[in-house]
Amino acid sequence: MISCLAVFFETLDASVLNMAIPSMEQYFNFGPDAIQWVQALYLLFYGGFVLLGGRLTDIRGRRNVYITGAAIFGAASFAAGFAKSFGWLLACRAVQGIGVAFAIPAAIAIIIHTFTVPQERNRAMGIFGAMAGTGFATGLAIGGLISAYWGWQWVFFINVPVIILAILLALTYIPADQKNEQSVPSDYKSGLMITTLMLAAAWMVHSLGSIGSHPWMFAGTLTGFLVLGTYFIQRERAHATPLVDFSIFRLDGAVAGNLAALLTGAAFVSYLFLLTLYLQQHLLFSPASAGLLLLPFSILSGLFSKFILPFCFKRLGVTGVGLLGNAFMVTGFLSFMLSYSGVLPVPLIVFGIFCTNSVGISMIFPSVTILSVQAAPPHQQGLASGINGTSNSFGGGLGLSVTGLIMQVVPLYQLDMHLSSLVMLLVFEALAITTLLVYQRKHSALVEGK
Repeated sequence: MISCLAVFFETLDASVLNMAIPSMEQYFNFGPDAIQWVQALYLLFYGGFVLLGGRLTDIRGRRNVYITGAAIFGAASFAAGFAKSFGWLLACRAVQGIGVAFAIPAAIAIIIHTFTVPQERNRAMGIFGAMAGTGFATGLAIGGLISAYWGWQWVFFINVPVIILAILLALTYIPADQKNEQSVPSDYKSGLMITTLMLAAAWMVHSLGSIGSHPWMFAGTLTGFLVLGTYFIQRERAHATPLVDFSIFRLDGAVAGNLAALLTGAAFVSYLFLLTLYLQQHLLFSPASAGLLLLPFSILSGLFSKFILPFCFKRLGVTGVGLLGNAFMVTGFLSFMLSYSGVLPVPLIVFGIFCTNSVGISMIFPSVTILSVQAAPPHQQGLASGINGTSNSFGGGLGLSVTGLIMQVVPLYQLDMHLSSLVMLLVFEALAITTLLVYQRKHSALVEGK
């Protein structure tokens, strides 16, 4: 339960700001293509440091790293609520990402260590992943209400008392575990290099629309990205205790699970961003009305995860649940697109939100998480969960960068901008479904061969 609390608030914080984006645009006087960096920077720093968090979990102990990450996240949330400038807010979001990057892999490792029987562990991981989907849905629901009645600052302040509670519960109920004294201290430079590479990749995608105005800057960034990326791979392979042990990708399900996490992360995070703009700027919902519209789907997500999802895992298996979740996601995106026709726009968007927020993400998150970490040995559980977190968060940052690019290059008609972005999200989903189908077919062939 304590571990689930961590992922619930990590994903809630990733989505709660979406409903506050219009208010933040007015406060800081920035457009959507700039304000999306508030989300992207959080996701990219989380993705850049989550591998380090996983490695520290294996070395320093699960409880120690969990509490440290939660404390960093809580302090950064408190500081973000007092942000008076856009730069201050971005810095706090980056630190929030680092804190979550430590807490999440530790939470996953706690679950894997606690539940040693495969069926019980998969059920626990299913609940953990489902709480991530519930956190996303809840963040959308309460974000509008908070920004309408208290101001956007309180989407940060609300984290503080809950994080304090999570730390107290961890100190009370999670057993202290000894750190691995024989391990060499982890390589912090590698964490910084991963973050730099992810930021560079996201900036390059975002800048494609204006490449003609600064070609040398783009060329220099691309060159630096390739050089640093090559150096990072060589350095990790030669390092005594690498931050990324590339042999982990040979484990069953690791490549498929992480690639699916990246693609679905890109689709879903971008969808949340677009949904916020659509409800408040196209359908003219107030933040409070938009929040009330989304609140029932948050409740449905929790009920689905508790009562229906375990049955789905039992009947369909991990990959089957992931495929069905992506099918619901595609259905929701198509319904979103049809709502632009002007015929029954509210019923169509309500049906789309049900497919994505209540069902789709509640199935996808736990399935790709289990697929990514299920074959990892005990001494690599933190690393496996960290890689999964990196994949998902980098996908989210990349998806937002693609959305920002589309906002720059399509004609400045909001309808065209949204439809073009949604087409790109359908491409992400098609690739994710293909990835899972290929893995399922390959895995079935291996089982039959035995």
